[in-house]
Amino acid sequence: MKSGLKKLIRVFGFTALLIALVISSSYMLAPKDNTKEGGIVNPSANGFFSEPKGTIDISVIGNSDAYSGFSPMELWNGYGYTAYVSGEGSQTVAQAYSMLSKVLKVQTPKVVILETDGFFTKSKVVENAAKIVNASLGSSFSVFQYHDRWKKVKIGELFKKPHYTGHCAPKGQWLSNDVKGYNGKEYMKKTDKSAEIPLGTKHSAEAFVKTCRDKNIGVLFLELPSQSSWNYKKHNAVKKYADELGVTFIDMNIDRERFDFNWKTDTRDGGNHLNSKGARKCTLFLGKYLEEKYNLTDHRKDKKYSRWNEDFKDYSKNAKI
Repeated sequence: MKSGLKKLIRVFGFTALLIALVISSSYMLAPKDNTKEGGIVNPSANGFFSEPKGTIDISVIGNSDAYSGFSPMELWNGYGYTAYVSGEGSQTVAQAYSMLSKVLKVQTPKVVILETDGFFTKSKVVENAAKIVNASLGSSFSVFQYHDRWKKVKIGELFKKPHYTGHCAPKGQWLSNDVKGYNGKEYMKKTDKSAEIPLGTKHSAEAFVKTCRDKNIGVLFLELPSQSSWNYKKHNAVKKYADELGVTFIDMNIDRERFDFNWKTDTRDGGNHLNSKGARKCTLFLGKYLEEKYNLTDHRKDKKYSRWNEDFKDYSKNAKI
């Protein structure tokens, strides 16, 4: 009896020690600044850390389609809403969920937009499972994401409090004025067939939606124009799944004349990603929907948001539209 009790005590002791090590190492190895020099991955996607707490109305999360096709500065200039794009190349929905967890640590958005191209990001089964586990653990314990930092981190950084200084004037958007049009066939040919959304992706999407709803945050699924990675089968799959979850899905690949979209002028790479002009069209169209469906505040005359007007001037110098 005593022997069994001792074993139980040892197990609990080891577990407690392991948890303490994970928590302490997560704090020590986590970047203390959201800059490249500070060790952060994708500084522009993490620029929301530097925005004053609770000042971002809309969080846009997704892959390269999101950071190419959504313009927070155009939304600001047109409607006065504050938005930030936390997009990462080839981002999976599991990684989007991890990003959402980071956003909610410092911001209280009223609306979160999930760009749905990541529903179909291809990866091997084992690799995808690893991404889901890493994203889930990484959102709570940064040591799982930044374990390699021990090679570069300085002793003086280990116990410093986070101080975020990285400022991104375009608010996460990748600005491109390049024009390389798409002149091929119409890619959105209507069909009743449907693509398949992987079960792992659905699990992550459901966790994403639940987290938002638990915090009374509106959720919107969005697909921005992309002729190379989107088709009607994917549209059908996401529309059906969104309906099951009770989430609104806006597919901007359909009826593109609604916002005067032109594949000859609005893409930077032959139809995969949008340029600044295409992003402006899509964002202003979406802004009208946000204005009608959500109780958002126009901050353009609020002195507390004066930095956004300065950032728009900086954005305008670089976005030649």
